[in-house]
Amino acid sequence: MVLIVTQHWWPHGKSEKVGKLYLEVMKKFPDDKSITKPILRSAIWATKDGMFSITVSAIQPGKTKEAIDMAMKRLLMISESLEGFKYEIHIANDLVEGMPIIGLEAPE
Repeated sequence: MVLIVTQHWWPHGKSEKVGKLYLEVMKKFPDDKSITKPILRSAIWATKDGMFSITVSAIQPGKTKEAIDMAMKRLLMISESLEGFKYEIHIANDLVEGMPIIGLEAPE
């Protein structure tokens, strides 16, 4: 399974605005299960520097570019509307997909 993991940071005191922007973004760019399947819609916690959240979705076979494009559209919309919002997008392989990349077989 190939995953798309997005991480997000924003300043303390901006969570309500982030929440409202998230709802707008999801209306404009709703989930498309032909591209990704959400595994962890969002986990959020406070850090000493601000708020942090993470999302994880499984990418459907052959849909990595589309998954990245969707994530970029969503995150750019938020970052353009909220000063101090930062994000990262990661493509990750689970154990079964990742072990062959390093020349090993995944355990059964």
